[in-house]
Amino acid sequence: MPKVTRDEFWAILAERPTLDELVATLSRLTAREIAAFDGHLADCRLAAHRADLWGAAYLINNGCSDDGFDYFRCWLVAQGRAVYEAALADPDSLAGHGPVRSSIAGDLGACEYEDFMYAPEWAHRQLTGRGLPEGGGAYPRLGRFWDFNDDDEMRRRYPRLMALLDESDAIA
Repeated sequence: MPKVTRDEFWAILAERPTLDELVATLSRLTAREIAAFDGHLADCRLAAHRADLWGAAYLINNGCSDDGFDYFRCWLVAQGRAVYEAALADPDSLAGHGPVRSSIAGDLGACEYEDFMYAPEWAHRQLTGRGLPEGGGAYPRLGRFWDFNDDDEMRRRYPRLMALLDESDAIA
């Protein structure tokens, strides 16, 4: 049986489906294809499990817990390949993305998407009556952090995101 390729994974997300549309689309796949989609999602979340992206999420979401960072990474993947890959290359590039501007302006939760991570599970249950096999494991250590409340350090690392915060503060 064929599996969903990485390009097919991104093609599904390129349509920017709602959660219900995504679950419906995945439910039309085979169980193996749903599992492959879930594997690509897990790989993307793992690749985005980095301190520099956590710092960006901290600014964008006005703070960021462990769970909040997971929901941010789900949101990031759901934005599609171009936004995701640009953020991996330069987390500060997110300053040019509309939902980030909304979040910084006070629409908290605009850049979190918890339910997205469950879409493959829900589709698999609809198709088979069972959940997906357990996968993965613990995320690797993130390495060295810095003080996310240090404005000078955050401004050095994220000049465009900090400029958005400055604009937002000036309006408020």
